This record gives sequence, structure tokens and C-alpha cells, in this order.
Amino acid sequence: MTRQLPQATPEQRHRTMFIIWFALIMGVVTFGVVVVGILGKDEAPGDGLPLLTYVGLGATAVMLVLRTFVPDLVGRNMFNQAMERIKTENIQDEDEVLATYDQIFMSRLIVGLGLLEGAAMLNLVAYMTESQVLSLVAVGILLLVMIASVPTKSKLEAWIRNQMENYNLENQN
Repeated sequence: MTRQLPQATPEQRHRTMFIIWFALIMGVVTFGVVVVGILGKDEAPGDGLPLLTYVGLGATAVMLVLRTFVPDLVGRNMFNQAMERIKTENIQDEDEVLATYDQIFMSRLIVGLGLLEGAAMLNLVAYMTESQVLSLVAVGILLLVMIASVPTKSKLEAWIRNQMENYNLENQN
């Protein structure tokens, strides 16, 4: 005998997105406090070539560019698959459909924030090893972009509306 778990409400799903967003940001902030506050005291930049700093800055640039389209590609793919499943299985339950859209939006959020978090962590490690302030500037920029990615209800609704319009335009035949 299988028993389905109760489905989360839209408010609960939004709260989950917010918690994930906040946790990914706090991971970078916490590691940054450890690196700067504890490990980075009285460290002068080294005389050698700050190779890891340059790698971190390159990763920052690449991840900022990837952040502009990779989450959308993932989301569009998942959305199209979900729409096909909804059509083939003839799913009429509006709450189930909305929950699917919310999960896709959350996946987009995690992918986008994960790209930025990885680059931020790399820059913090670069600062920890080479004490180049430029690495902290990159972390600050990445954190600002992460903070701007806050998952609001209006962003979610606009994304769903945009995906529906794109899907309808692509499948008008």
C-alpha cells in the first residue's frame, strides 16, 4: 500500500526557494569571514605571480557569463519536458502543474547560484593562499549577483508566464 505525501503549498515551496537562496549565500559569507577574519590576518601579498588569483578572476568572468544563459537552458528543457508529460498524461490538477513549475524554477535558481558560489569559493581560496585583495573584489561582485537573484513571487510568476508564451509560440503548428 503506497501513501502519497501531502503536496507542499505554493507558500511552502517559495519559502524553500528562499531558504536555499539564503543558505548558498551564507555559505560564501561564512567561508569569507573565516578566510578574512581568521586566516587572513597579518598576511601580505606574496612577491610571486598570483596565479590562483588570476584563475579565480577568470572563473568569475566565465561564471558570470554562464549564469546569464545556463539556468535558462536547463529551465527551458525541463519546462518543455514537463509540458509534454502534462499533455501525454492529461494532468488537469492545477496545483500539481504549478508545483512542477515551481520545482523547475527552483532548479534554475540552484544551478545559477551554484555557478556563482563555486567561483566565489575559488576566489576565497585564492585570497587565503595569495592574499590578493582583487580576489575579495571578485567575491563581492559574485555575492551581489547572488543577492540580486532573490526568488520573489513576481519573478516566479513572470518566469512561468514567459515560459508558457515561449512554449505556445514554439508549438503553434
